[in-house]
Amino acid sequence: MIRKHSFRGVMAGFATSALALAVSAQAFAGTVSTDGADLVIKTKGGLEVATTDKEFSFKLGGKLQWDATNFDGLQAADQNNPFDDTFNTYIRRGEIGLEGVAYKDWGWGVRLSYDGSADGAETAVDRAYITYTGLDLATFTVGRFGVDYGLEGTTSSSWITAIERPFMYDFLHGDEDAQFGLNVKHSGDNYGLMAQVATYDDSDNNNNYDSDDNDELFGYTLRAHWAPYLNGTDVVHLAANYHDSSSDDDRARARTRMGIRSDNDFRLTFGDVRVADQDSEWLLESGAQFGGLRGQAEYFQRSITGENLVGADADVDMSGYTAQVSYMFGAARGYKGSDGKWDKPTDMKGTWEVFARYENTTIDSDATAIPGNLGLAGIVAADASDEFEASAVVVGVNYFATPAVRMSLNYIDYQVDNIDTTRQVGGENVQDDGKAIVGRLQYVF
Repeated sequence: MIRKHSFRGVMAGFATSALALAVSAQAFAGTVSTDGADLVIKTKGGLEVATTDKEFSFKLGGKLQWDATNFDGLQAADQNNPFDDTFNTYIRRGEIGLEGVAYKDWGWGVRLSYDGSADGAETAVDRAYITYTGLDLATFTVGRFGVDYGLEGTTSSSWITAIERPFMYDFLHGDEDAQFGLNVKHSGDNYGLMAQVATYDDSDNNNNYDSDDNDELFGYTLRAHWAPYLNGTDVVHLAANYHDSSSDDDRARARTRMGIRSDNDFRLTFGDVRVADQDSEWLLESGAQFGGLRGQAEYFQRSITGENLVGADADVDMSGYTAQVSYMFGAARGYKGSDGKWDKPTDMKGTWEVFARYENTTIDSDATAIPGNLGLAGIVAADASDEFEASAVVVGVNYFATPAVRMSLNYIDYQVDNIDTTRQVGGENVQDDGKAIVGRLQYVF
């Protein structure tokens, strides 16, 4: 069950503090002075205060995303009326954070985040880091942070094209946020090289990252991106990613929501390696934009080897891709060449964008790695010696009313092969496909 009250309590406290500050400012209005350089205060897109010599600054910002989802079919298997139309509303994300610079070369950030569609949804500090930029060679980041991994994974959730990232990201591990790590990045105007070592708070995927000798295990991540052509917002983008989870008898699962979030957060599980000794993956990116027309494609492979609970070999191999095309009327997506990612549109004052996406992933699990049910009793593999294949078509429209307000509507049509449709759940025949309509209202500040 989603605990929405947690985020409301945090926002209520913040609003009270902001109101008190405003009242105090009115009551004691007067000359503002500093003990150093002059200040520049910006309020467009959040609150930012900086010294004119750029030695010190801080910025307050955040986002709210409200979602409404109507879905049926396989992803509605765990509802009161299995496989029937289901309507859910929830806060998808709520974030408020501070970031800044001290003594010019030292950056910092902290963020409080609420994810309303995760298991045991709660408010937590999901960013707390320090950066150092004093060397021309690279930028160093230490702490808890998000990693650049994949074109859609690197792009902010505020500016991704569809409401949700492609479901192939459910099968990846390299895009997970670092619990604690060190990230080193060297970049130029149109390229970047990144290396990272980090531990992960990965209860969502049940990869615990605990070694046999009581020490935390570190996963390793690499990314290289390059824009061989970059002229304003016109760009050709290429990138490659690699991640090694450094498994030591951890549990690793292959499961997905098929791009559909719900109150119950139901996921299909196609592979479960209870004692994994190897888990690695790689991901390729490509993208191009000319004017308002933009296309991109990503391809991945992941391999997990290990054993099940009774000691039998249990391996899972996955591969998949996504391809997407979009068109923005009267504007274009921004592109950050040093980060290798899409950014906010160049114009967000009544701007429309339409898109279409196809995605497909194949999961080849040993029979010993396929769980007794694929997430719910009654849902099983039709043939344990065959592969699972999941695919989806997503079409949608985005409306950027203002730089702060975005509204989105997506339609999803999905299919999963190798599901036994002769079985029943709650007296209803199991389905292997379904549809969804998802809407979102977003406010970014």
